[in-house]
Amino acid sequence: MEKTVQPADALVFQIDNAYEKYLYNKQCCRKENMQKYYCENTLWTKTISAINWFIINKLLKEYPQYFVIEKDHDDYRLLNKRTGETMRWNLHNQQLAGDRYISLFDGLCCQVQEDMAVCQLNREEDWLAAIHLCAPNHWAPEDKIGKPFDAVHAPVADMEKTTRHYSKMLESIVHKGPFTRFAWGIATDTRLNHHPAAPPGADADEWHGRKTTGTDTKFYVRTERQNLIGFPGVNAFLFTIRTYFYDTDTLEQYEKIALSEALDSMSEATLAYKGLTDKVKLVKERLL
Repeated sequence: MEKTVQPADALVFQIDNAYEKYLYNKQCCRKENMQKYYCENTLWTKTISAINWFIINKLLKEYPQYFVIEKDHDDYRLLNKRTGETMRWNLHNQQLAGDRYISLFDGLCCQVQEDMAVCQLNREEDWLAAIHLCAPNHWAPEDKIGKPFDAVHAPVADMEKTTRHYSKMLESIVHKGPFTRFAWGIATDTRLNHHPAAPPGADADEWHGRKTTGTDTKFYVRTERQNLIGFPGVNAFLFTIRTYFYDTDTLEQYEKIALSEALDSMSEATLAYKGLTDKVKLVKERLL
């Protein structure tokens, strides 16, 4: 019986024809300084073990044409047929063979286009325990790691009500998920990596982006598909982020109207947070 292919919206990980581009971006981050993009703080062994196996099983289920796992006593091998890479690790200590990756979680994050983060809960506490972010959208992982939800989201505009009483929300994510949500903004390029700190040798102003050159400026809707997947057994959740770009010139007319209306509905604080305060007029003119 022929297997039915799941629609992309039903998948946790979305591997498409841009796969190599996203993996290359992660390789560039590693070449620069992976500690800048992958951070841990009080990451419990039982938590990351559960999440690692979740990722592995999802890859095997969602993309059996690409991923195969083999077991030899206490050692495992995960073969990525699309890239030809094989990862080996020991079941007991989760230790990877070789020195390419910092950890098994690091290695698994580099098999998918998504970025990932792990939030840990413990009684009245919560903190960002791990983050693997190679497509940061103008924020730095090292500024967020180890912090609770309200501190992580403090710079986000119009989040006061959400951050004031967020504990129940986090509990719901852990016990009632998974959930999928989307976030978006306007970009002037399609570069994935917009870490606030430019790499050595790069022009900081150009690296920052969000530059306009008048009416000929190109604009893109930068969208993040975010999955929140709970792990009640370890009181934690996995947060995945997949970035997409849509050229505003190629949008359907009804989409341009909806985007224009969304821009009109934003508060000044939200426009400032998204770097749009001085660009709204140009974007709206481009949508005409």
